[in-house]
Amino acid sequence: MRRIYLSIIIKHFKEYEQMLFLIGPRQVGKTTLAQLSRDFFKESEYFNWDNVKDRTLILRGQNFIDDILSINKLRNEKPLIIFDEIHKYKDWKNWLKGFFDTYKSYFHILVTGSARLDIYQSGGDSLMGRYFLCRIHPISVGEILHKDPNENLIHSPKEIKNEDFNLFRVLFPAACGV
Repeated sequence: MRRIYLSIIIKHFKEYEQMLFLIGPRQVGKTTLAQLSRDFFKESEYFNWDNVKDRTLILRGQNFIDDILSINKLRNEKPLIIFDEIHKYKDWKNWLKGFFDTYKSYFHILVTGSARLDIYQSGGDSLMGRYFLCRIHPISVGEILHKDPNENLIHSPKEIKNEDFNLFRVLFPAACGV
């Protein structure tokens, strides 16, 4: 199922140069959305802090990306760079700030992780203006029924068909307390 957030991700990168932070509870689909968003870019790279090889690259410093995606290559569109779970790195904010300031003209940057990425709640070096925060929520009946992010997502309550509700219960039993 294509989630509504995928359209938000693609639209953000078409219109803005900021990083996009996907945050939310565990198992809500942040990594899946990041991986699916790769399909909309000619080039992309995915780096997961929990992967030892990726972590080693990240710890080499922001310039590690030059060995993977040359900034001197002529492109019609920016590649997408994904950093998954980078908030587990102690100095992640400074690292991302340096990466963004160096490469914002060359790459789109998508960052996924827990609520720790919501840096307005914590002190330290500011990333103000460098990112857009997108909070991912568990799938809902409303998201299943209304897949277009351009429509008004807040609706008055309405009755749904029994077969639609039963389908939701089959697909997402935990959401229904089953």
